[in-house]
Amino acid sequence: MEQKNDISNKPKFFAFAQDGGDRDKIKEFAVAQGWSDSCVMQGDIETATEYFKDHASPVLLLVEVPSAETAPALLDNLANVCDPLTKVIITGTVNEYSFYCWLMDIGVFSYLLRPLTREMLENAYKKSTIEAQVTPAAISEPTKIIAVVGARGGVGTSTIALNLSGILAEYSNKKIALVDIDPHLGTLSLSLDLEPSRGLRDALEKPERIDQLFIDRVMSNPHKNLWVLSAEEPLKENINISEYTAEALLKELSNKYEVVILDIPSHMGHFGRECLKKANHILIVAELNLASLRDTLRLSDLVVDTYKMAPPLVIINRVGMAPKNEISLADFEKGITTKIVEKISYSPDVFMHIGIDIPSITNAKNAVVKPIYSLAKHLLPKLSLDEEPKDKKLLGFMNKKKKGT
Repeated sequence: MEQKNDISNKPKFFAFAQDGGDRDKIKEFAVAQGWSDSCVMQGDIETATEYFKDHASPVLLLVEVPSAETAPALLDNLANVCDPLTKVIITGTVNEYSFYCWLMDIGVFSYLLRPLTREMLENAYKKSTIEAQVTPAAISEPTKIIAVVGARGGVGTSTIALNLSGILAEYSNKKIALVDIDPHLGTLSLSLDLEPSRGLRDALEKPERIDQLFIDRVMSNPHKNLWVLSAEEPLKENINISEYTAEALLKELSNKYEVVILDIPSHMGHFGRECLKKANHILIVAELNLASLRDTLRLSDLVVDTYKMAPPLVIINRVGMAPKNEISLADFEKGITTKIVEKISYSPDVFMHIGIDIPSITNAKNAVVKPIYSLAKHLLPKLSLDEEPKDKKLLGFMNKKKKGT
């Protein structure tokens, strides 16, 4: 039996392909990595299974599967002779997302549709090297997914999501992902003065493209420990959202980030509801008016009665914006039959800022942001807010622009 934790003596790569064109592409790829093209052999997964009965399995293995129907038995046989740490790339002609999901669930590293291209092979290899660099400490705790949803549109959901994300990124020393799931009317890129990303639309329409390289490419990194995905697609264009997008996107985000905060619009649709169901914590942002009370209650019923999840946390935002038209906090709590977690005063001078700075960080001592700090502490009890952030510097090119260099 091989030493499972020692890969220093294992072959780097082996591939088995039936088609001559595929083998040529794999050989080009192998030679480009500095490997001998002798590691590329004619055959399929059955050929590989016979070969590894008498040979050491490699770090990375590419094998061809003839069909979805035969795959389970063939992969079982391969697993019996292959080291558990070998990363297996499957190639084939089965163009079904359900087959891809099944392969991922059983531990296959990647699936590539034939005919192969060198770019496909290089992307899969880069993905394998990135994942190999992940340290156990980085994945020691499960990713926490926090969904922030408005009881109604215009209640400041994105403002709460952004400022909460900023606090967690600044004080927790965790990698935080902030995603505005509304492809047409997302405001996070506008609020941070970032270029909107095309990546969200690609993820929505083609979830099979989502992997760690995709996530690295589409996320912006405007602030220490904070990565953002937000889009502004043309209103005239319809987006065909796949039913598998929420699962695929959140899986890859969870593999890379320790906290994922989702900015979910009140008109959430199927994608938003699927995201909501995968959250560890759901925050409902509301205002002190009758419409917000009604829709907070309806959202809470959806979460608790329909999805059988823990009751959401309710945050009242923009307190004092229209005091004559506000209902009392006591009446609001009586109506939703639960306590308000935090209430945040209306303060456009603080929260209506447009730019890369995050108000909850630049105005940390302002009383109006204190409820968001309390909310952050509630969600991450180990969060230490006693000290000033050690590093307030912005990262990358945007920081240089601000300094005029």
